[in-house]
Amino acid sequence: MLLKYPETRFEEIYEIYEEAFPPVERRKKEDQKAVLENPCYYVRIKEDEGKIVAFLGYWVLSGCMFLEHLATSAVCRGKGYGKQLVEECVQEARNLGKMVFLEIEPITEADPMTGRRAGFYERLGFKVNTFPYEQMPLKPEDEPCRLWVMSLGQTIEEQAFLPYKKEIYREVYGVEM
Repeated sequence: MLLKYPETRFEEIYEIYEEAFPPVERRKKEDQKAVLENPCYYVRIKEDEGKIVAFLGYWVLSGCMFLEHLATSAVCRGKGYGKQLVEECVQEARNLGKMVFLEIEPITEADPMTGRRAGFYERLGFKVNTFPYEQMPLKPEDEPCRLWVMSLGQTIEEQAFLPYKKEIYREVYGVEM
């Protein structure tokens, strides 16, 4: 369900956000709250007994849709909420005629969750693109984070991704390339 006024449920969402993402992959509380005011930013949620148990924060940009943060509360993982949220966004993107991108950590043997995460998105139709990519810092004290880009439906060449990357950097991270 698309949450019309995410600021009214911000505390519930932020609790899951903080639980699910390491500090380098999340904004400070006040900065994340400010993102809700951006007209390009949307939040979809899943509820259980009136409480938010999963959310997807995403950006509808002029050139693409960018799925930024998907998280499910620890007690509700494995119930399909994340899958449902991504499927809702994919349908919205198809209706808008937009490419869809997201970032994931590179798959490593040292962290089996990286492979599971990639597999989750692959089952939903996303493809891994292994060209060099950095997530820009979400806080001034952080460094860029090396990640991979996944694209819906097909892989994309690095050069073809460049216009989307410029827009994501500008709109999501506030950085000009």
